[in-house]
Amino acid sequence: MNERFNLSFKNKEVRMWLYIMMPTFIIGSLLLIFGDYKDQYIRFSVLVIAIIGFYIWRFVYRRKQKRN
Repeated sequence: MNERFNLSFKNKEVRMWLYIMMPTFIIGSLLLIFGDYKDQYIRFSVLVIAIIGFYIWRFVYRRKQKRN
């Protein structure tokens, strides 16, 4: 493991994680507070879509980094 992960705001992956997951957390929290109990799949699907979106972006970003 020669690569070390830099956990700072200079790291683009950390910034994108925050850009994607903070709004998701806020939306999920609002749905939890104001949503109905039988609509739990909406909260789960918002979270899953955000996580999948981040990892697709990360895959493309790392592929682009390897090319350069």
